[in-house]
Amino acid sequence: MRTIRRALLALLLVAASAFVVACGDDDDGGATTAGGSTSAATDAATETGQTGGTLTGYYTSSPDYMDPALTYTVEGWNAQWVVYTPLLTYRHTEGAEGAELIPGLAEDLPEISEDGLTYKLKLRDGLKFSDGTPVKASDFEHTIKRVLNLESGGSAFYLPIVGAEEYLKAGKPKGDIEGIETDDETGEITIRLKERVGSFDYALAMNFAGLVPSDTPFRNMTRNPPPGVGPYKITRSVPNRGFTLEKVPEFADYGIDGVPTGHLDTIDITIVKNQQRQTDDVINNKVDYLIDPPPADRLREVQDKAKGRFEPYVTNSTYYVFMNTREKPFDDERVRQAVNYAIDKRAMQRIFGGLLAPSCNFLPPGMKGYEKIEPCPYGDPTAEPDVEKARQLIQEAGAEGASVTVWGNDEDPSKPVTEYVADVMSQIGLNAKPRIVEASVYFQTIGNQKTKAQAGFANWFQDFPHPANFMFLINGASIQETNNQNFGNVDDPEINDLIDGADANPDLDEAAPDYAKADRLAVERAYVAPYGNRQLTKLVSDRVVWDSVIAHPVYEVDFSLLQLK
Repeated sequence: MRTIRRALLALLLVAASAFVVACGDDDDGGATTAGGSTSAATDAATETGQTGGTLTGYYTSSPDYMDPALTYTVEGWNAQWVVYTPLLTYRHTEGAEGAELIPGLAEDLPEISEDGLTYKLKLRDGLKFSDGTPVKASDFEHTIKRVLNLESGGSAFYLPIVGAEEYLKAGKPKGDIEGIETDDETGEITIRLKERVGSFDYALAMNFAGLVPSDTPFRNMTRNPPPGVGPYKITRSVPNRGFTLEKVPEFADYGIDGVPTGHLDTIDITIVKNQQRQTDDVINNKVDYLIDPPPADRLREVQDKAKGRFEPYVTNSTYYVFMNTREKPFDDERVRQAVNYAIDKRAMQRIFGGLLAPSCNFLPPGMKGYEKIEPCPYGDPTAEPDVEKARQLIQEAGAEGASVTVWGNDEDPSKPVTEYVADVMSQIGLNAKPRIVEASVYFQTIGNQKTKAQAGFANWFQDFPHPANFMFLINGASIQETNNQNFGNVDDPEINDLIDGADANPDLDEAAPDYAKADRLAVERAYVAPYGNRQLTKLVSDRVVWDSVIAHPVYEVDFSLLQLK
């Protein structure tokens, strides 16, 4: 996902602080606590805000899917977190507290066996889906079956379950997953793994595991999303047009500690491609919320005109250029290294309007296992690139004039980044041209092996606060035919072994050095060309209570906390 936040290194924190001061707005948003109650800042919002009303917002691109089994973009997760609650979830708050796992539809955190292979949970009593259907323990197995059967990008997280691979190979949607046992009378759920996975409890908190009824079809339900259990339900979903969320009053009856019941009656999101129009409409209070930052050339204006309702925030994210090792010329390490040498990360920072911290690592600074790669094998990320070295490597590889298509989507900053990368590749001797596709289908397109995408724009925001969530992107075990997240088809045995060993270790402190080594090897062998870590922004209309605008570490701005004045 895109697919966090407050624990970043001093460089990012200083950069963020400097930017906020420049905005003339250093307000500190409040944070929620257990039971949907709030900190002092958000308590003040509750006193001054109202319950009810309709919030309007703009997304630049449609969610890739409005089906929880399939969605794997910030847009989809942002919308669906408040609709599909998994067995485990997160506190609705900012910072480190927001990265803490709590029980969702389960009564408690899982009971995990000493060998780490068995997880036992129990559903809360009396739960119902938004259409009134009672929730059953067996709905969990059906939920996971849909993820696997639909070849979701999240499939890899559930393949460690005993029988999951066999279920996939059998090709029978209604077949059995041996390692999931459920009892609808008691609500008990037992999950057995074939190998220890240190981050498996986080997989249980992902959107993919948000429960849906057992009669939900095994097909993409974007146009008619299934009911879920959450403070909101999806009542309208029109791809490339927008969607509507409406409050589910009955959700308040469940009293799930740490999960708010929602203030707004309705959240109405429209897809608007023109980011200049987006910015104008929120500045002029014609719309209430934007998910994407304003265009880089409008940031200073927004700072001046939206004082008290605009603020950047740092994210645990990585922006990088993928290079497909299965496709020429990127099957040659020298060509991939050349791209790393040639990219000017300062230029990238300018494309992002300053909302990017140049980096050499693939893992972001706020993640356990991050060890700054110093010196960077391709030169200081904040210095001039070595274009001559890049040209030399292209010549040594015999790749001069090789045709390359650089893929990107039609959103800012993907489009200008893609055009810049294509230009850089041409400057060093390749014959590169950009290929821009519509954003809502971009990741499915490059994630389909039939596309044979050679190189292009990629980014990742954490799905959960664990390095495994980034490193699976360069683990050969994650490669699949469709919805592939390992866009470069990276399959290095040494890196795979390091990641697999670290993933199996329940002690993250012990596993961290292996993640760090895998990160360093991936960069040295140029399997990726990382160039920075992103800041996003909060920007709302005057109608929105500012202290209710909370950016969650995983899910971005939290719809369940927003209030109108």
